[in-house]
Amino acid sequence: MFEIGKGRSKRKARRVVNVHQNKFSKGYISTIDNSRRPLDSLSDLTNMEVVQDAVLRPRPPLVRYGDQPSLTVIGRANVRYNSTRSLYWAMNDAGTGKIYKQSDGGNFSLVGGSYSSTAWMQGVQSKAKLYLYNGTNNLSYIDLTDDSVNTYTSLATPGAPTVTMSGATGTGFNIYYRVTANNDVGESIASATGTDTSNKPRDSWIENTDFMTLTWSSVAGADSYTVYVGDSVANCYELYTVTGLTFTDYGTLAPNTFKLAPEGNSTEGAIFTYMYSDTKNSQLFGVTADNYLYYSAPGTGDFSPYNGGGYVGIDVDGDTQLNYVTGFRDGRGNPVITVSARGSAGNGKIYHVSFESLTIGDQIIVYPNVYESNGQSGTYAPRATIKDGDSIYYPTGLDFKTTGTSQNVVNILTTNRIDQVIEPDTARISLENLHKAVGVAMNSKLYFALPVSSTENNEIWYLDRSRKNLWVLRWQVAAKDLWLYEDNAGTTHFCALVDNKILEFTHAGAVTHQDDDVAWRSRAAFESMVWDEDGITLGSIRNQYFKFLFPKGLIQVNATGLTRKGVQTSAGSDTFSVTTTKTGWGQFLYGVDTLFNPNKAHQYGEAAGTINTFGTSATVLRIKPKGLLNQLSWEVVADTAGSDYTLSAVNTKGFALDDLVIKAQT
Repeated sequence: MFEIGKGRSKRKARRVVNVHQNKFSKGYISTIDNSRRPLDSLSDLTNMEVVQDAVLRPRPPLVRYGDQPSLTVIGRANVRYNSTRSLYWAMNDAGTGKIYKQSDGGNFSLVGGSYSSTAWMQGVQSKAKLYLYNGTNNLSYIDLTDDSVNTYTSLATPGAPTVTMSGATGTGFNIYYRVTANNDVGESIASATGTDTSNKPRDSWIENTDFMTLTWSSVAGADSYTVYVGDSVANCYELYTVTGLTFTDYGTLAPNTFKLAPEGNSTEGAIFTYMYSDTKNSQLFGVTADNYLYYSAPGTGDFSPYNGGGYVGIDVDGDTQLNYVTGFRDGRGNPVITVSARGSAGNGKIYHVSFESLTIGDQIIVYPNVYESNGQSGTYAPRATIKDGDSIYYPTGLDFKTTGTSQNVVNILTTNRIDQVIEPDTARISLENLHKAVGVAMNSKLYFALPVSSTENNEIWYLDRSRKNLWVLRWQVAAKDLWLYEDNAGTTHFCALVDNKILEFTHAGAVTHQDDDVAWRSRAAFESMVWDEDGITLGSIRNQYFKFLFPKGLIQVNATGLTRKGVQTSAGSDTFSVTTTKTGWGQFLYGVDTLFNPNKAHQYGEAAGTINTFGTSATVLRIKPKGLLNQLSWEVVADTAGSDYTLSAVNTKGFALDDLVIKAQT
């Protein structure tokens, strides 16, 4: 805010400059040229955060959380089972990916498995199973009841069953049977037919008198077997599932005429690039690199289309790549499965999948209905796609977008761009490596670890939804992964995987302004303050004040200015160095303090114990800028461990000289 005075000297008109900057409500902005910058924005927020009512503080430091991995981490999944929360880690163990378990930062215990040693592993929990996927290995799961690793291997096709008719023996009616082998994820190809004849139709058999007895050989890895029956080789329908190697058909069961014996094998498990578990009915969804969306039967991990699961192709052989699936809503608010497809040059699509039902007789057929959402762009970074506040936030490759519902003649789902104020920075993100980005939401803040002009994630940016979507750039942290872990005491830890170390962002009990014992540099800056709406008037700035709350360590403020000739020059600086005072003067008395407390006697040579200190609760630094300036920029920097502060306000005082302007080019 400017306060304008009416004073006038004999030589020139002067206006009082009294600029108050005590709330930085717009956060970081790089789109607007500096001389046109709003006074409540910043040009740099390196390793800073916006706190309280839009004032500034250096970000939380990173400290080690719990035991550290001795092997290279290649994946992570959070689990809660039997009232206990744990982390399951994938690690490169001598060239083989293996799973380890850890709770509350404790030791790592080997679970097992054999996976790619380089592909990033993720997991989704459904009931008592943690399903693992990495885009390279076939689907597998950890049974959380005993921490056993269960891999899906393709089941062999069973041999043709041996069939023997009893009772209604004779000829006239051929009855055909086929058998499939099942595991948790699917069903094998149906066997060749086994057959016998009867002297009457199957539906005319006398119960317990006329029956067919089937036997077959076991299939390695099979959990159960399904029997199919029909009146021809080509038309055998589902009849019954058993766990043994024999079945007696009394003719009393009606075949399921909507389920033919399968000619495909779904027992190996698909290779998923991303998965989602719908908590509503414990149904699993996964997308594959060949643009198929798979869905399991509710409550199971069985994706076989013959058992209530299935798959549907979306833009197969098209110009987009499915890479993300989640539960969301359509424009009318109806719950649907939402699938993202990456395109090229920042484009892509979003699809909705709803499950419709069709009733034929007494049979209900459920099938997926796929339709494209309006006006969408797909994500480039599935792990950096965040659901928060009933919206989805994601980087598209060209920008950051969020979904929302727009009221029109009908409700449609729309996307809103949310990075307009940081466009120059967004353009620096490496599209080739953006798939490595990761994101997490905490306290209405969306944190994105991104590869900015880099092959790996090297910066964290965050969007603060609670403060009108202000951006804070940039935390110089090379986070390969970000996650929240609530320990079993109920404390939430905001964690990052940095240089294969498990670190936690926290101010509690940590040395400020350092990560894992290494100090870093923070900087908050404003460029460039001008004295009139055109930015051409010169000013005589007498004082610039910086008020800090609870300052610690070493803090420096610097100012630079633009002279009348358009030359950048140093305008001044000031420094705060921590000052502390010892407590306890006159309180540690030798001999016997008999007057007030005889039990508080102290002897010469006795250790004094911890002597506490107290620091400054507030301080003000002052810069007296030199010369006549067309623009004035300021910065607050700190780069030593233990430094900390809250920047409460910046106040700039002086005069604008209306008759003096920046020198015109001749």
